[in-house]
Amino acid sequence: MNRWENLQLTHENRLPPRAYFFSYDSQAQARTFAREISSRFLSLSGQWNFRFFNNPLRVPEAFTSQYMSDWGPITVPGMWQMEGHGQLQYTDEGFPFPIDVPYVPTDNPTGAYQRIFTLSEGWQGQQTLIKFDGVETYFEVYVNGQYIGFSKGSRLTAEFDISHAVKTGDNLLCVRVMQWADSTYIEDQDMWWSAGIFRDVYLVGKNPLHVQDFTLRTDFNDDYIDATLSCQLVLENLDAQPGAATLEYALFDGEKALYEGTTQRLTVSEQLNVDFAIDVKAPQQWSAENPYLYHLVMTLKNDVGEIIEVIPQRVGFRDIKVRNGLFYINNRYVMLHGVNRHDNDHLKGRAVGMDRVEKDLLLMKQHNINSVRTAHYPNDPRFYEMCDIYGLFVMAETDVESHGFANVGNLSAITDDPEWEHIYVERIVRHVHAQKNHPSIVIWSLGNESGYGCNIRAMYHAAKAIDDTRLVHYEEDRDAEVVDIISTMYTRVPLMNEFGEYPHAKPRIICEYAHAMGNGPGGLSEYQNVFYQHDSIQGHYVWEWCDHGIQATDDSGAVWYKFGGDYGDYPNNYNFCLDGLIFSDQTPGPGLREYKQVIAPVKVQATDIARGALRIDNKFWFSTLDDYTLRVEVRAEGTTLASQQLKVRDLAPNSGRDITIDLPELDDRETFVNIIVTKDSRTPYSEANHPIAVYQFQLKEQTAAKTPLINTSATSLRIADERLSYSITGHNFRVVFSKVSGKLSEWQVNGVDQVTREPKINFFKPMIDNHKQEYEGLWQPNHLQIMQEHLRAFSAEQRGDTVIITARSIIAPPVFDFGMRCTYRWQITPQGHINVELAGERYGDYPHIVPCIGFMLGINAQFEQVDYYGRGPGENYADSQQSNIIDLWRTTVDDMFVNYPFPQNNGNRQHVRWAAFTDRHGSGLMVVPRDPLNISAWHYTAENLHAAQHCNELHRSDDITLNIDAQLLGLGSNSWGSEVLDSWRVWLKPFNYGFTLLPLEGGSASSQTLANHSFGAGFFSSNSHSEAEK
Repeated sequence: MNRWENLQLTHENRLPPRAYFFSYDSQAQARTFAREISSRFLSLSGQWNFRFFNNPLRVPEAFTSQYMSDWGPITVPGMWQMEGHGQLQYTDEGFPFPIDVPYVPTDNPTGAYQRIFTLSEGWQGQQTLIKFDGVETYFEVYVNGQYIGFSKGSRLTAEFDISHAVKTGDNLLCVRVMQWADSTYIEDQDMWWSAGIFRDVYLVGKNPLHVQDFTLRTDFNDDYIDATLSCQLVLENLDAQPGAATLEYALFDGEKALYEGTTQRLTVSEQLNVDFAIDVKAPQQWSAENPYLYHLVMTLKNDVGEIIEVIPQRVGFRDIKVRNGLFYINNRYVMLHGVNRHDNDHLKGRAVGMDRVEKDLLLMKQHNINSVRTAHYPNDPRFYEMCDIYGLFVMAETDVESHGFANVGNLSAITDDPEWEHIYVERIVRHVHAQKNHPSIVIWSLGNESGYGCNIRAMYHAAKAIDDTRLVHYEEDRDAEVVDIISTMYTRVPLMNEFGEYPHAKPRIICEYAHAMGNGPGGLSEYQNVFYQHDSIQGHYVWEWCDHGIQATDDSGAVWYKFGGDYGDYPNNYNFCLDGLIFSDQTPGPGLREYKQVIAPVKVQATDIARGALRIDNKFWFSTLDDYTLRVEVRAEGTTLASQQLKVRDLAPNSGRDITIDLPELDDRETFVNIIVTKDSRTPYSEANHPIAVYQFQLKEQTAAKTPLINTSATSLRIADERLSYSITGHNFRVVFSKVSGKLSEWQVNGVDQVTREPKINFFKPMIDNHKQEYEGLWQPNHLQIMQEHLRAFSAEQRGDTVIITARSIIAPPVFDFGMRCTYRWQITPQGHINVELAGERYGDYPHIVPCIGFMLGINAQFEQVDYYGRGPGENYADSQQSNIIDLWRTTVDDMFVNYPFPQNNGNRQHVRWAAFTDRHGSGLMVVPRDPLNISAWHYTAENLHAAQHCNELHRSDDITLNIDAQLLGLGSNSWGSEVLDSWRVWLKPFNYGFTLLPLEGGSASSQTLANHSFGAGFFSSNSHSEAEK
């Protein structure tokens, strides 16, 4: 039987798991933690010799002992598919080959790697280890023609002793890697199927007498002031004769040695356990808010006092306890605001460099995230070091997911099979040993979506046997039979609330929710309100952090992102890998900004805003607000009336205080109080005065009496009633309506087209990912995407000095007998203003939600400049608006557009009081709603946005699509999560709303001045309203 298909063999000659650490030659060198400067470290990453084969038997026998000069180069770390070998394939769940455990395809993609490395004389007499931090999936190692061993477990470090095979000078290293193995059956983790040596490879030199492993633990006394650092250390001696040594250890706080100690003379034969403990008075406690680290430096010396090795380890004083169904970190209640993070690089796939990892963590910290789940496997060991340094609570997940068995109706097929127990247990044991000394890790996770059974129970007990200081998680232990935390995923808001009202005996988290696919997620605020209401819900992790798109460039040079199917791969899960809060290139998306606001640790509520009374809640768990400032501005329609800065000192964690702010005298303008909360000091992840939250409260509505706008140049309207059209001409404008369609077909001002496409009432939007289930289940079967409009009546009448056009039509899908009977009413005034009133009533049976009730038209492509008074600056929707405030904003049509890699509806601005679209000279048009509306604008047609599947399939149109929407369906996260909540749904029900279209001329009155006039007196119905404020 092939070793890669033999369940009994998980490795051969791989060394037992141990903590991740490095040895140095001196204490000064050790405290840099820079492994590359150690004489005992040699990186083998870089260019290797490579050949790809479609079957492992095709690798030539001479490969293990002879350098193949006719092969080509490949980069290590890397995935060979990213360099043109083999094929990428994306599935969310599902194996790309027939399930036939433990067998995998005979044509098993294989990479043959070679590397010549040179050892100096200094490596003689040392134990030489080779370490692979990540190889997918099965690999064999050969050095100078000698077989060293093999390993499985793609995302776990594998270490081999190659001392017997190496020599001073040049050495030939050969690695045969196969994409598929029996282990693939527990590595189906919602990501691209790819293969290769994707993490670093390096040599480690060890004296025959050395530190083999060590385990740290920190414990506090009862009052959580003083603490003890304990170390259990294993010394190993590979020589035949016993060796003598002493161990010196010192704990540093910065440059100050807090404690120095030494052991008695030690005699080591094979292995020796050595324990020591350091009592520390009032240490700084490690948390995500204050990731304070000490340095433990251990120096092993021989019997004549010469340094054998110096080992550094960062130490954070942190503990975790569970009491009365809640967990506490350092005796403080904590809520984990988290994300699920996969390893993915848009250029290199799973071969993620540490610069990208660091940027991920910096972005998380900048956006108030305090926890990360390593979905669904261990990360590069240095990831955990960075989390220690920057401050993130880590749920460290191990390399287990057998999701593909869901397709055959038995997700627990191998998870509850005792034959697999040693495989499952080995993975958690390797994981825990490697990362056990990191204060950032607060939870071990046994894997993901693998059902439940005997092997999960065995994993739990194995993890606890090594480390009983942390919590253990596994979502599919649905009753928390063994695990320490009960967990669910994608639970709807009402059920989460029910869970909170009837708490479990163990702490609860939701390990995946708010599926961030495309435009979204929506509903974050509603979830967060439930989380804060119930102490028993102690953590939540958005799915997921980053899109998994692979960057490509088309023939025209346009960048786009590939997803499932774009490599000819089948089966695939299409664009389901584009579901992150940040885009594939690490650009933050609107969803991340919304999440930042929703989880902001400083909450501000208005208790009586008219008196300036506010409630400040400190939702930090370890920190006061002494390092934070509330920057208060009183704003009236774009003007600052007053500002002040406030400090809320000595406010204990997880507590609140009432304060009062000063308010100026107000005039007749609409006025808001805006509050930006900033962090005063500079941090490793942010500059000084970094904003962490924004809040807004309406202080007063507009009370100014609006007067009609008088245009002294206005002349009487001239009317031409022709067979196919009805035209109205004024002082400097011409308006034409088609009698064929009943639509506005032409509007020119000073000879310039204002409208370029006939406006129409609209009930459909380009599909967003989070509405896909509604689209496929409701809208597409009922043909809402191809609704037709048919004119039923058209009339024109002069009323006073104005002309009123009325068009009645039905807008309905083909095949069916339901739709909307709609009325367009237009009033054209001598001043050149166009008042528009839209109404509709449903006929037939369609008791379901729709994407929108709106109005769409094309306007001049030159009207690129946008000024608006509404919610901004970013895109916002009814269930995703907390990070945006109502103010006067200046932007462009291009900047309003969010270029999602899978094109979809985007760029909406809510609560718009007015919006102006102008060219660079200030000429254009303005929208003044009767009541606040939704506005969006694109340089693409709705049809193009709906049909395109990649961003390079968008074709810039000759005009601008302008949407003026009364109601817009919330986002939800129903691509795989929660549907839109009832509060934010739109139904095909009667509507009536109106607005005025104004021509703008460069050099004339400002848009803001024009908006303060009244329009349409006597024209709009008394029940004309938008419902956009609901």
